[in-house]
Amino acid sequence: MVTREIKLKIHEEADMFTPFDPERKLLSEDVAAYLVRNYENVHRRAFESLAVHVYSDTPVNEERVKHAIRDHCEQRMKNIDHALKLETLKEISLAVLGLMLLSLWFLLSRTYDNIWMEVLSIMGWVAIWEATSILVMRRPELHLLKKTYKKAYNADITVETAEEEL
Repeated sequence: MVTREIKLKIHEEADMFTPFDPERKLLSEDVAAYLVRNYENVHRRAFESLAVHVYSDTPVNEERVKHAIRDHCEQRMKNIDHALKLETLKEISLAVLGLMLLSLWFLLSRTYDNIWMEVLSIMGWVAIWEATSILVMRRPELHLLKKTYKKAYNADITVETAEEEL
């Protein structure tokens, strides 16, 4: 089993959370960006599980940190689901538009032979090409990213505090 690791070093618990959240539930933008960048880097490689190690110089509430990281992953998965729905609508709309334009071109090209018929043909093929591009390229990437965030949500999150010197 291949486990990928992400290591995060903080000075104190406040470094993990946004300063505008008094309840300390939302990750800071810097921590979130670091985690997202690392999640997205590891999603291109094959791995079965993910481990996130947080190292702190001072004691931290481990459950709060775990909960914040999992909430962040869950929100990202919801965002990806929303993006998939939008991409599906866009894909279907473009395919239907392309088929309609090509059908119109097919019907009118026998009667009319001018530049507008060529423009109609090109627009139809471009719409179908864009729909195919979404289907073949964008959707699989989003599904793979969602799978990575699911692994991140289920990651083994550990928090270690440096021992104080006497």
